[in-house]
Amino acid sequence: MALTFASEWYYVTKNITDHAVRLTERMFFGEKYLPNRIREYRGQKKVAMMYHGYLQGRPGFERLERILESDVFNIFGIAGGYQPYSQDIRRSAEYERRVLDWVLSETDAEEIYLIGHSQGGLVVRWLVQKMEAPSQVSKCIFLATPHMGTWAAVAGAPHRVLTRVASALPGMPRIVGESAFQMLPGSPFLAGLNRMPLPGNMDFLNLYNRLDPVVWPSRYARLPYREATNILLKKVGHLQPLYDYQELDIMLRALLQRGGGRHEVFEDGVLAGQQVLERRVMGTGDERYEEIVTSAD
Repeated sequence: MALTFASEWYYVTKNITDHAVRLTERMFFGEKYLPNRIREYRGQKKVAMMYHGYLQGRPGFERLERILESDVFNIFGIAGGYQPYSQDIRRSAEYERRVLDWVLSETDAEEIYLIGHSQGGLVVRWLVQKMEAPSQVSKCIFLATPHMGTWAAVAGAPHRVLTRVASALPGMPRIVGESAFQMLPGSPFLAGLNRMPLPGNMDFLNLYNRLDPVVWPSRYARLPYREATNILLKKVGHLQPLYDYQELDIMLRALLQRGGGRHEVFEDGVLAGQQVLERRVMGTGDERYEEIVTSAD
């Protein structure tokens, strides 16, 4: 428990610092991430597009990028860069759709995976549920995403004041909306999003932790659709899915599975070798969905 707390605080500090000064991004990619990243493309047929959360940035996906591009997986990883992070989620999704079209025009990708952490998962959901995603998109993976909201989003109130002041300064970009307000439980944005069906031609995996200081209550991180695979891990932290090897193992197993329906979970599935503590069924009638509880490693 103490170790997970320590690692969480380390990565929180690292990611916020990296996002503020963009040190890691500038070190590896210079000032133009996307063009420089595409130059490293090696003709992979599979591409993973990754979307970061509120107060986060591209450097958070460094480890996952390196793992995906190993010879074992041979998946080209690109971290989305919707900016500013606090902008209306719908606008961010529209921007990322244009970036996705550009990536497809510059690569030979036959299969696209969308991976969203925290708020980035809501960007992914709007892109595939409200907009018409490219036919190459076959899997969506959500990591610690507040699908039903989070009360931690009240922190967006003072942030909104700061962005309005900053937007009034000469040369500063205008920020449309405040995405934190869209993540409040019961917000019109989330209510509308959760009424939309999931596309039937994609697989959906949702990972979340029992004690998440950013998505609370943690049950609000469930993806309430029978088509989705919901996996709850007995872990502490919000950034754990980006760095924890147990969660990365589940995610990578999901990417290796052939598409065409819900993820195979047991035997040789995404939870192969994991200790499953409980299987729960929530909801009633057509709104029933399952949650699988696993132990920490």
